[in-house]
Amino acid sequence: MGTRQRALNRRLLACAILGCLISGATVALAAEPTLTDEQVRTLSGAKAIYVDVAASTWMPRGRTLSDFAPSLRTKLASAGFSVVRDQADPHDLTLKVVYREEQGRQYRIDTYGTGITCVVHLEHGGIGPLLDLTIQESSTYPETATPPYLEALEKFIANPYFYLLGDLVKGRVVSGLDTTGALIEGLRRLAEHEPVKSDPLKGEYLMLSDEVMFFTAARENVIQEVGRLKDPRAVPVLTGLLGHADPRVRLLAVRALRSISPVESRAAIARVAQQDKDREVRQAAAAALDGLPGSP
Repeated sequence: MGTRQRALNRRLLACAILGCLISGATVALAAEPTLTDEQVRTLSGAKAIYVDVAASTWMPRGRTLSDFAPSLRTKLASAGFSVVRDQADPHDLTLKVVYREEQGRQYRIDTYGTGITCVVHLEHGGIGPLLDLTIQESSTYPETATPPYLEALEKFIANPYFYLLGDLVKGRVVSGLDTTGALIEGLRRLAEHEPVKSDPLKGEYLMLSDEVMFFTAARENVIQEVGRLKDPRAVPVLTGLLGHADPRVRLLAVRALRSISPVESRAAIARVAQQDKDREVRQAAAAALDGLPGSP
């Protein structure tokens, strides 16, 4: 590892710690530069991306159960990018990622928690930095059936910002969106294209990717995150999810809309409050109506 790379890694990890202390959230975002029309046009032709991953773990013999690097490349390829493995090969974009698994608190004699930190830095050779974010997850419930290390890993895989990382890069590069806008577009993709799962009853035994295995958990996390962000751009996709077949999705969509308080969704929320087959969803919709501006 060169001097320049080591310096960048130290800077990114320092930002990760500071971002966590400030936000207290599972993701910290650096200020995103506003792109000019000319820069957006330049980026629209950027297809080749070099991925530089530095990964480490506290696990014995340095062995991690995470398929982090292959999963990252798959996300980028699925988003339409050509992933370059050799830095000497022609490329328009560089994605530098520092992934760390650190030992957490001791729960029992042979059981420890795990904290995962992932620092992401995207840049264009001519334009400069485009995206800086830090994703953090950790094990929290040692009493559950899932071992603490696996719990942290599963939470990380289903984290909205890692699960939709390909969408975030695509949104920034192709459409000039900010991270929140790209996250909303990622949710739209999840709403429109649900992955096909194998059915053992029909003799189907397919190897499931993380995209498929953690789809349900990630979708729920994304809905909750866009509700937390309270961005009105999410209203159309959230309103569409009010008619989803899964009552859990409808419930989370209602709660997210309640956080945003969009007057234009009043009619749709009112229908849910009156007609939804699930009692909890109806109650949540009724509560959301009471919180909308102009409610009696």
